[in-house]
Amino acid sequence: MGTSVVRFESRTVVRRPASEVFECLTDLPGYSRWMHRDGVFGRVELTSPPPVRSGTTYVDHTRMGAFVGEVIVHDPASRLAFRETLCWFGRPVVQARPSYALEPFADGATDRATDRATDRAFDCGWTVVHHTAEAELYGPMRLFRRAVAWMVSRERTHTLVSLERALAAENPQRTGSRQPGGGRVQPVSRRGRAAGRRAWSRA
Repeated sequence: MGTSVVRFESRTVVRRPASEVFECLTDLPGYSRWMHRDGVFGRVELTSPPPVRSGTTYVDHTRMGAFVGEVIVHDPASRLAFRETLCWFGRPVVQARPSYALEPFADGATDRATDRATDRAFDCGWTVVHHTAEAELYGPMRLFRRAVAWMVSRERTHTLVSLERALAAENPQRTGSRQPGGGRVQPVSRRGRAAGRRAWSRA
């Protein structure tokens, strides 16, 4: 059975410590409290006992159908990855593999800022969220890979924006924070948005 792969990559800066970002991302049933509602997301239901850890299973109920999933990487405050499969009429049509890598935000890491500026960045407790997602399409779903690429880009970008807004709302005094270099941190970087729009497919 032939396959086609769609891949998305982006990043955002969240004004919260990595431990809090990780806790939000691992609270799968809690996604209903902050995830955007104008896409395919419905709700997530755990099918194995909590807490969420490597090997945890779940069902991601979406407008496309139910994705049966598993947590495949669970490295607290650092890395999180999932693998989930959508079946139609008993046959797999999509396997999705979203993942997150978290690291402390430091202005000096990319802009070679002064030591003082870097220290201020770490003191803020911000987190860079690197997000990648792959969707492997099977059988007739391959015919819709352009539409799937658009949908993956839209859904994953909105997920990052929703995550940043939700955590900022829980700690509003940080919402107006500025980068140590003086510029305002955007919910999703321009580079990240561009990467999202260029989600590519491979036959």
